[in-house]
Amino acid sequence: MKRYLLEHVDDVAVVQIYADGFRSLPLCDKQLVWHLYLAALAGRDIYYDQRYKHNLELRAVLEGILTHARALPVDVEREIRRYTKLFWINSGPYNGLTARKSLLRIEPGAWAPAVEAAAAGGASLPLRPGESPRALAERLAPVLFDAAFDPILTSKSPGPGRDILQASANNLYVGVSMHDLESFRERHGLNSRLVKDGGRLVEEVYRVGGKYDREIRRIVGHLEDAIAFAPPATAAP
Repeated sequence: MKRYLLEHVDDVAVVQIYADGFRSLPLCDKQLVWHLYLAALAGRDIYYDQRYKHNLELRAVLEGILTHARALPVDVEREIRRYTKLFWINSGPYNGLTARKSLLRIEPGAWAPAVEAAAAGGASLPLRPGESPRALAERLAPVLFDAAFDPILTSKSPGPGRDILQASANNLYVGVSMHDLESFRERHGLNSRLVKDGGRLVEEVYRVGGKYDREIRRIVGHLEDAIAFAPPATAAP
C-alpha cells in the first residue's frame, strides 16, 4: 500500500507524489525528462533570490547547521529542523498563503552558537570578506527573530502614508517607490529587476551576460542537452 502523507510541519502536510508511468516510458523520454529536471534545478536559486534578498544566505546557513553542526541542544536542533522544512516548502521564510514571515522559535542567544557549530563542523557558510560565523549569525538574526523586520513578502495594503513597494520584502524592486514608477517605462518588465542607483532607475535584465548569468547559462546548457531527446516538433528551432 502506497504511503502518501509523509508528515505534518505545523499546518502544512507533506505528501508523496508517485510518477507511476515513468518506468514504462521509452528511454529517450526518460532522458528528456532528466535534462528538463536539471534545467529546472539550475534555475531554482533564481526564484529563491527573487523572493527575498536574504534567502540564499539563510538557506545555506540553515542547511549547514543541519548537516554539519554537532552536539546541539536537542530542542534547538529540533526547532531549526522544523523551521528549515517550512523554509524549503515556502522557498523562504514567508508563508506561501499569507505572505507573512515565520519566526524561528528558539532563544536568540542559541542561534549564533548553532552557526558557529556548523562552521566548526566544516559547513560552507556565506561569509562576507572578514566576517566571522558569529557576525553572520548576528547579521541574519533580525530576519529570524524580529517580527517587525521585513514582515511581509508583498504588502498589498501597507496602510496610510506607506508605499506598497517599500513595504514589501520581495527582491524584484530595490530602493524603488511607486512614485518612481509614475514616469518610468520598463523595457524588460517580465525579466528584470528594477533598482534605484544614485537616483537613477536601472533595469537589471535576467539573461546570459546579465543578471543571473551563471544560472541561466546552466539552464540553457541543460535545455540544449534535452534537444537530442525531444520530439521533432519540440526540438525544432
